[in-house]
Amino acid sequence: ATPKTIMRTMGVKGLTLYHLKSHLQKFRQGRQLCKESTENSKDVSCAAESQDTGSSSTSSLRLAAQEQNESYQVTEALRAQMEVQRRLHEQLEYGQVQRRLQLRIEAQGKYLQSVLEKACKAIEDQAVAFAGLEAAREELSELAIKVSNGSQVPFHTTKMTVPSLSELAVAIEHKNNCSAESSLTSIPVSATLMKRHRGVFRNGESVVVGHETGWVMPSSSLG
Repeated sequence: ATPKTIMRTMGVKGLTLYHLKSHLQKFRQGRQLCKESTENSKDVSCAAESQDTGSSSTSSLRLAAQEQNESYQVTEALRAQMEVQRRLHEQLEYGQVQRRLQLRIEAQGKYLQSVLEKACKAIEDQAVAFAGLEAAREELSELAIKVSNGSQVPFHTTKMTVPSLSELAVAIEHKNNCSAESSLTSIPVSATLMKRHRGVFRNGESVVVGHETGWVMPSSSLG
């Protein structure tokens, strides 16, 4: 629409084309100012929004970094706690293993001690038995030597007990009517032994001298 067309349409008396153009120019300037102010306000709002967005993004970044730092600290704390628990568990297992090893060493020592004591006792018993066997062997050796020496001596040379002259004198007095030979045979044991051995009497004592012979009486004892 042109200014003339607008003036005809309006039909206002005394309205000139100059007035209409000036009014249109003012209207256009007003609209332009409103448009510019609107655009400026939009720009300001956009800038504010961008600033708000930037601040919010910055704050969100800060919050994210803080959360990440906190999560890292929590992770490190959990890792340290797990490491401590692992070390405690290893120390506990090591203590249990060391305890079992100590008990096994003590049991082995007791077993070796008992074996050693049994061995010492067996050695002592063997020593005692050997000493007994040695003593028995010595006794048997001595007995064998005695038996050997005894077997080498003739029986008729062993010392026998014979009556003295006083005993013979008493026997002769009881047997006055008998001969000297019968009076000697009246003593069973002494006569028998005297018949088996030849005796030589000195000072009233009997001495064994030789082998089995007849009885020999000194002439002084028969008077």
